[in-house]
Amino acid sequence: MNISKEQSKDLSTIIKIEVAPDDYRPRVEEVIRKYQRTAQIPGFRPGKVPVGMIKKQYGRSVLLEELNSLTSNALYQFIADNKIDVIGNPLPTKSEKEMILEDGESFELLFEVGMAPQIEVNVTSKDKLPYYIIKVDDKMVDDDMADLRRRHGKFSSPEISSESNVLYGDFEELDETGNPKAEGNKTTTTLSIEMVKDAIEKNRFVGLKKGDTVTLNPMKVFGNEAEVSAILKLEKGSPSMHSDYLFTVKTINQIDAAELNQELFDKVYGEGIVNSEEEFRTKIKEGIASYFERESDKKLRKDLKNYLLSRMEIPLPDDFLKRMIRANMKEDEQVSDQEFEHQYFHMAEDLRWDLIRNQVAKMNSLEVTAEEITNMAAAMVRQQLAQYGMYDIEESRMKQITDDYINKEGNAGRLEKSILDDKVFRQLKSQLKLDVDELNYADFTAKLMEKTQHEMEHHH
Repeated sequence: MNISKEQSKDLSTIIKIEVAPDDYRPRVEEVIRKYQRTAQIPGFRPGKVPVGMIKKQYGRSVLLEELNSLTSNALYQFIADNKIDVIGNPLPTKSEKEMILEDGESFELLFEVGMAPQIEVNVTSKDKLPYYIIKVDDKMVDDDMADLRRRHGKFSSPEISSESNVLYGDFEELDETGNPKAEGNKTTTTLSIEMVKDAIEKNRFVGLKKGDTVTLNPMKVFGNEAEVSAILKLEKGSPSMHSDYLFTVKTINQIDAAELNQELFDKVYGEGIVNSEEEFRTKIKEGIASYFERESDKKLRKDLKNYLLSRMEIPLPDDFLKRMIRANMKEDEQVSDQEFEHQYFHMAEDLRWDLIRNQVAKMNSLEVTAEEITNMAAAMVRQQLAQYGMYDIEESRMKQITDDYINKEGNAGRLEKSILDDKVFRQLKSQLKLDVDELNYADFTAKLMEKTQHEMEHHH
């Protein structure tokens, strides 16, 4: 077999594979012999079917299958051996030499491959980007403290409701006449009386017993689309969010906030870590700041990506990539030329960012270990199990669940990419000059919602 790189243009190249009969014949004959041993053809005992008959019936399909396997393996080996940095998948292209699919023939197969451009990523302290941090105020600390006290408080079920109770019951959508709506929305959920702002409306939920009912319009009572969407378990914008509902009390729950004492401190942070209310507030503030730092980094990641993509000219084999994508699209995935160009723009952006990320990783010897992948997978699994109240899992069982998650198709690659993305971001963040700007939460949220000119032009 002879393999050669024929020509290069516009970041794509043609690889020619010449296959002689001696290259494929041993493999084809081996498969034919297997067919002969197992074929069941009327008039012949198993294993006694003439080879000529097997070749006549299966020869072409076996030859085609073996040629595909042989050339595919040879192509990827050639790419690896010659360190050709490719983008996308090889695209078969027509040879000038006519291909006759018969045993004993020689074959010439051509493949076009896209090549990655050589790039340099230079980020220094001369590169300046804003870094927004959120000011942690006393109200945030107070709110988090109150939430922790509730979560670790004492639970009880009083017979009659009061303002501090949480009601658990059924919501049933009503029609214009005040009767249950046929095929209307029904859900069972909680309703916190404290969330009702209007004093008159709030008073309607005080003094209720199990089985009592209240007719209400959730949007008028709560006035917040996000809260009503969560309570009624509906998509935002659903017409059913504006209906009247009949709420039937099933249980009344009371949570008495935990005392601010050593027992609470130990429950939240571990024994002896926090020993006073002042230290408790400090620890809460640090936790909020740590969460907000992740939000600040999320904003910086977006700004950094836009900054580098707009500053760096990174050519791609666009013509090749478009033909490759079109060739691999299923019939039901085909779109208009305008929509395809829009999709390709974002695909190309992602490819350019992958090139930047990989180059930064290479320049700084950033690698991902198997242990890091396992640790990240274990953390994700623990977090998911915790959502179902499963905290104390045996280590052997935990290891099995984690291994199963990693071995599920595609997960190991996604985890590796996520870890490498984070390492590259940390590296670039350390090289940048950050223009730190402290904002209150509302102003920070507004910054997150801002769209760049680039986004306004290319996102819809």
